[in-house]
Amino acid sequence: MKTIFKFVFLLIVTTIAFLVVSAILPYSGNFKAATKNSNPFAIVYVLLSVGWICGTITYVVTHSGWRASRLIPALIISLFFVYSFMAQIETFFFRSAFGILTATDIFLIMVANGVSILAGVPLAVKLFGKGRREEVEKYPNNLPVLSFSKLIIKLVLIGISYMIIYFVFGYYVAWQVKDLRIFYSGNPADNGFVSVLANNFHEMPVIYPFQFVRGVLFGLFVLPLVLMFKHRPGVLLITLILVFLSLGISLIIPNFLFPDTVRWAHFAEMTSSMFVFAIIVWFVYEKLEWNVSNKLQPI
Repeated sequence: MKTIFKFVFLLIVTTIAFLVVSAILPYSGNFKAATKNSNPFAIVYVLLSVGWICGTITYVVTHSGWRASRLIPALIISLFFVYSFMAQIETFFFRSAFGILTATDIFLIMVANGVSILAGVPLAVKLFGKGRREEVEKYPNNLPVLSFSKLIIKLVLIGISYMIIYFVFGYYVAWQVKDLRIFYSGNPADNGFVSVLANNFHEMPVIYPFQFVRGVLFGLFVLPLVLMFKHRPGVLLITLILVFLSLGISLIIPNFLFPDTVRWAHFAEMTSSMFVFAIIVWFVYEKLEWNVSNKLQPI
């Protein structure tokens, strides 16, 4: 029961921090006007989204063997860059589709989304500190030795995997929704997966290296968590799933950028694709090693 009260307190504090900062940030006039008449029930979705972040933070904090001085910055870095930074660099990439957003607005959204992490991580360590003592004593606090050459290979594999997942789930999940096709292309017709890829290459070829780089960055930003749970593969898998799914969960919050049907299509796309991606990242980091014969093999 005490744990529940601690979690509720964590959720309330981080949600208030997010709402207060969101209210005072200097967004553009168009942005403020567009969000003025927001859905009054949006607070429920905000609580669910922030609750997922708080649950992720709590899980990592209570299972980590790292001491607070290393745990806090590691968790903030991983969560902030995956949840806040990575989402908004894609928004910036497609900013022409959202004419109402300025570059400053996109940056401020990133800041607002990061507030729950910056407020929640230190508070969670404080609230659940006593329960962590056994974990700190049981598991090594030292950083495992990391081979640079192995890391590069793993990041390249992760980048390629993400690029494939992005386009496969983008088409077979999101693009199957008629309203989404109309929203992006103005045409309800579905000409097939190969046609979509070819059209992307013709209209915006840079999207392919862009998504590859995003995949590499995803793999790089979760590296602190990989090192943290190097000796606990099961915990690492759950952690990666929780962290990557946060991107999809955030789409439950209504916004003026997408009609509801389009938003829910992206929600289904993001939650399913990032779940699969989390498993792949775990497999690459946990199960693949570069052996002496320079062949990538599972161990």
